[in-house]
Amino acid sequence: MEKVKIYVSIFLKGILAGICIAIGGFLYIKARESTELIIVPAFLFSIGLILICNFGFFLYTGKICYLVDKMIAKEGIQYGIQLVLGLVGNYVGAIFIGFVLNKTLGSFNIVKTMVDIKLDYAWWKLIILGIFCGMFIYFAVEGFAKVNNKIGKYIILMLCVAGFIICGFEHCVADMFYFALAGVYTGKSLIAILFIIIGNSIGGLFVPLIRRVLYE
Repeated sequence: MEKVKIYVSIFLKGILAGICIAIGGFLYIKARESTELIIVPAFLFSIGLILICNFGFFLYTGKICYLVDKMIAKEGIQYGIQLVLGLVGNYVGAIFIGFVLNKTLGSFNIVKTMVDIKLDYAWWKLIILGIFCGMFIYFAVEGFAKVNNKIGKYIILMLCVAGFIICGFEHCVADMFYFALAGVYTGKSLIAILFIIIGNSIGGLFVPLIRRVLYE
């Protein structure tokens, strides 16, 4: 029964994290409509991860980074289940907000363009772009957790989030929201998300693995 409560909590926190990313994504879209400069919209997107880190919600791309630690502690299987539940929750939250905004406000030309570009990428490009995004997310969440300076932890988080957006890297939960906001629910979009999830997972695990080799 205790495990069930934990799993339900993870799922609900996953939904809330998906909603937060959707909020950041929508701020990004609205800002992009009013300016050709990507820098300001990119920084506005970081509000999503700021909310998640402060309220303790469950974002898959942030939590996958700690799978190595859990496996070493022999908690890998249980943590893996939590990751899956959290990811499903992220999907539900992001898709829900995207669906509601699409039905309320309609689609946006910039979103359609973004989605078309993402769907035109080859599978290996989605994985590579996802890997680099996963690395940025690791630096963001680990920096937020480890930096003691209250201002410094927000600076590193915002710079990392803005960085992966400016570079055009792919974040699976954000892309879930964008596809829903564009009203795109196809097998091709689902496959694209799966490849991005693979990339985000590899990127999120890469630096922790290297750190283990170097320092332990």
